[in-house]
Amino acid sequence: MKSETVEPEAAAPRGRGRRKLNRAEKAEATRARLFEAAVQTVGELGYAGASVARITERAKVAQGTFYNYFDSRQDLLDQLLPAISNELLAYVRRRVLAAPDCAVERERARMSAFFDFLQEKPQLYKMINQGRVQSPKGFAIHLNQATVTYMKAVEQERRLGNLRLSDPEQIEVVAHMLLGSREYLSERYCFVEGEIVSPPPHVLDAYVDVAAAVLFKRAGEA
Repeated sequence: MKSETVEPEAAAPRGRGRRKLNRAEKAEATRARLFEAAVQTVGELGYAGASVARITERAKVAQGTFYNYFDSRQDLLDQLLPAISNELLAYVRRRVLAAPDCAVERERARMSAFFDFLQEKPQLYKMINQGRVQSPKGFAIHLNQATVTYMKAVEQERRLGNLRLSDPEQIEVVAHMLLGSREYLSERYCFVEGEIVSPPPHVLDAYVDVAAAVLFKRAGEA
């Protein structure tokens, strides 16, 4: 489920005005507005403050209309983190594909992409930190998505001979270690006086140096 804003009308050839949306398109546009309004509200007020009244007011939708698209407030809230998590995974994937052909540099790209995404989508920070309690279903989906993706990345490096560990059973443990590092480093260095900021350069450098020493081989290393 993407949270992109949908334009209310589609472009039409010059001289003919703009095409009106059909019923299905209007419904999708309304759902998208509710979804984006929920993302913004959770980002500002947390899960607890994201009431149906606040969400619908922000989306400029009647409260009764809300239940045409979501079974309940919790149903909507449980969809938020998995959706943004998918955006994050796509964002990280693009950065990794653009990184130099080196296991260490790919790991640098994953971590730096996460820090950059947090600044673009700061709501993710609050969703992750509050999600375990306020949206356990959504958090579980997010964690599974992140874990599976990281496991595939680490396993690929192992198959390429770029991982210092050789036991396949350790792959999941490594994935959780890397995810845990990402979470704690962002908690310590990315959240400053209520704002999401880029961490100091030495943070990423230290992370990469440790990853290179313990887990990933550098390019050309036997």
